Amino acid sequence: MGPSRRLHRASVATAVTLVGAATIAIGAFEGLGAWIGALLVGGLLGGIATLSAIGIVASSAGALSPSREASVDPVTGLNGLHKLEDDLESALARPLRDSRVALYAFVLDGLKSYNDSYGESSGDAMLAWLGRKLRDGLEDRATAYRLRGAAFGVLVSGSESLAAELRCVASHALTESGEGFTITCTAGEAVLGSEAHSAQDAIELATRRAHGRRNAARDDADLPPIEESIDAWRLVAPGYDVAALAARIGRRLGISGDELHDLETVAHLRDVGNIAIPRAVLTRSGGLPGHEWEFIRLHTTIGERLLATNFEMEHVARLVRSSHERWDGSGYPDGLAGETIPLASRIVFVCSAFADMTTARPHRVARDVPEALKELERGTGTQFDPEVVEAFRSEFSSPEDLEVSLMPPAWERAPEVSSGREVQAMRNGRGLGPTAHS
Repeated sequence: MGPSRRLHRASVATAVTLVGAATIAIGAFEGLGAWIGALLVGGLLGGIATLSAIGIVASSAGALSPSREASVDPVTGLNGLHKLEDDLESALARPLRDSRVALYAFVLDGLKSYNDSYGESSGDAMLAWLGRKLRDGLEDRATAYRLRGAAFGVLVSGSESLAAELRCVASHALTESGEGFTITCTAGEAVLGSEAHSAQDAIELATRRAHGRRNAARDDADLPPIEESIDAWRLVAPGYDVAALAARIGRRLGISGDELHDLETVAHLRDVGNIAIPRAVLTRSGGLPGHEWEFIRLHTTIGERLLATNFEMEHVARLVRSSHERWDGSGYPDGLAGETIPLASRIVFVCSAFADMTTARPHRVARDVPEALKELERGTGTQFDPEVVEAFRSEFSSPEDLEVSLMPPAWERAPEVSSGREVQAMRNGRGLGPTAHS
């Protein structure tokens, strides 16, 4: 129950109490019979008020006092702290002479910077991703838990060698990196019986040791600036230059001046949010499982946040956010449909789809131009804006019309590029200019 509803109930209870008291008082002036009747009515009303007040106090106590964590963590789907405490108490209640039981706590390093850079929803997605990796890695050989904050727990029953092996498995699962982030972990342990004699002792000892061993070299403050990560991504995907394609479609549809410049910038930066996505997700061959696809769907909102916050490119940021919306409303992140999707975003979506289809991937060969154009036509009115697809076909009626620059793979680096130079150049309207890839 929220504070406003509790306040409302308190007001009602107060009013009922006052009415009851007034009824009794009036009865006293009207005579004995009336007084007895009023006493009964007033007592009834006062009883209702008392029960209501008791409910308010109980509700307020439940809202204000810290409750025990749920048995299942809602973010990761792992067992929560409450379940860990129960499991530790159960283990301690059994004889431990013939069975070694150890709790390992893993404290993440780098998650705070990840949250600060990409937002809490992305942080929750990262925690869910790490939790899934941890559970899958341990299989049925140990039990995984989500502790408070950026920490996980693993309860191992068995030999020291098994515990050491599973500790390595867990450490590997809870380490992740991408173009724009690195997350590592440190571990601490507590052996039940010999080192910890209660559930609370075990949790406190393991987490204290993990924090004490935390690698200072990977402190959040030492992570590279996000602008350097954006430059590392190189802003564009391999294949046909989506910005060049988009500019030609934009001119055909009457876009010019600053709007045309914004269109080219959006085309370059449409997938910059991928710097927050784990490399394992971006490089997976074949289709993505549902939980990984949900991670991918965050990249447009991450890109919006980066561009609006780090480079004050609010207008471009909004267009990047909408660059994966579909004409029929089945896109993401907002489910926009038709002309509610900005025109620049609709153009970039078509050009990006064409470039993706005509670029070879580890799990498939590139389609030829005629086949890609047919695929665009098949998606007209569902995925793509019919007007934009028609403009694309008219602009590129033959393969020779598509002789635009082919961009190098995104993993090639230009070490001499200074931090944020490319994005700042686009922000200032100067274009990319010459680079090592020109």
